[in-house]
Amino acid sequence: MKRRAPWIVVVVLLMIIGSGFIPTGFDILLAGDPINLDEFVQYDGGSELDGDLGMTYVASLENTIWPYMIITKLLEEGVEIVPSVSEELDMAIEDIDYQNKLMMEQSKIKAEYIARGILGEDPKLELQGFYPVFYFADWNDKDAVKVTDLLVGMDGEKLESYEHLDQLIVEKEPGEMLTLSLLREGKEIEVDVTTYPHKDYNGNTLLGVFFEEVFETSKDENIEWQNIENLGGPSAGLMITLTLLDKMMEESLLKGNAVAGTGTITIDGEVGPIGGVKQKVIGAANAGFDYFIVPLDDGWENNESIARKTISEEDLDIELIPVGTIEDAVSALEKLPEKK
Repeated sequence: MKRRAPWIVVVVLLMIIGSGFIPTGFDILLAGDPINLDEFVQYDGGSELDGDLGMTYVASLENTIWPYMIITKLLEEGVEIVPSVSEELDMAIEDIDYQNKLMMEQSKIKAEYIARGILGEDPKLELQGFYPVFYFADWNDKDAVKVTDLLVGMDGEKLESYEHLDQLIVEKEPGEMLTLSLLREGKEIEVDVTTYPHKDYNGNTLLGVFFEEVFETSKDENIEWQNIENLGGPSAGLMITLTLLDKMMEESLLKGNAVAGTGTITIDGEVGPIGGVKQKVIGAANAGFDYFIVPLDDGWENNESIARKTISEEDLDIELIPVGTIEDAVSALEKLPEKK
């Protein structure tokens, strides 16, 4: 019997070793320690936090190599391996970073507007336009709308609200042309696009790109944000709102407790779902937080159910506070027992 040439074995070994340095197209999600927001949210003349408010987040290794997958799966809690964000969204990493920074800027504006409203003030609010947050990968005109664009009009009409934008879209048929008015690099331009060729599950026409509002509000000069821009995206909204509100109120919401949480927030104070709940609740429990604020299940994203399941399966020592609005969160915190 003929012996295999030694060089074949060497080539195979080199291929195996070399493959360990090739990105797999998958991200590794890990539980991160919550970030205490006390130093990032300042209110001149306000009270200090009597306790801890932590913004939870998911640590990630992006588009990683397979040896890291094996090591983290063996050594870390709550590890999930998912398709790479940049590939799933069909967006460059720098575009995703730009979106996250814009989302954080809007989270700050919403936090100020909501907190001042709860305390009886009447701050001004102005809709600036809409920024793109998600594109269908197979939409023919996805390259016509840049991540840095701001949508201000459609078919010659200035957009007055999200409902106005939605109405103009659903009046169209799939594949029908419409004209978008976009602010690009300080100039308003018009771009012709077609609607998405398929309707959604409710039978409504879609555009092929989804937008979120961009607001501006009158400023309270006592509010100061310290290096908060790079903390994350929209999932920070609820927690920075609560942090600001606690500092603006005379009575402490925390009463010595350590509260972590997550959730988006709308300009009307509604709390929305986020991703990575499993990693976030594990991170909060491991860091010694007493409570975890989580968005209520909404039929789409079952954040509360995932958090409860994770607490049970991982035997975590943390209590859940499910909320649907900022008012729910404030009420729940006000009812917490004082921690000695």
